[in-house]
Amino acid sequence: MGFASLSAVMLVCGDLHRSLRFYRDILGFRVTADAAPARFDLELREGVALSLHARSGLLAVRPGSLQLGFFVDNVDAFLADCRHLEVPIFQDAYDEPFGRVAVIGDPDGYPIQVASPRAQS
Repeated sequence: MGFASLSAVMLVCGDLHRSLRFYRDILGFRVTADAAPARFDLELREGVALSLHARSGLLAVRPGSLQLGFFVDNVDAFLADCRHLEVPIFQDAYDEPFGRVAVIGDPDGYPIQVASPRAQS
């Protein structure tokens, strides 16, 4: 018995449509399934979905129980856009050995790490 591949990351959302606007309109993910009012799926990469679920009795996990991570072209430019759009910034940009990193928050308080790798010299 084993796993073949990752198929989805599921987030429970306090306001499903607010989260949809954040992930679709601000982060730029494409909607692949509309099962409103219960769920929206967005494509993270081919074959892997970010599945946004409306909070219910069955799906009552606490926000902040996981952290997503995405690469962006330029962390500082991305943060400037986030500030303009009033996206919460949990950790301002800082340098790591591999590149530049920051942490923003989604509408439910889930932390999202954004990183841009250091240019190879």
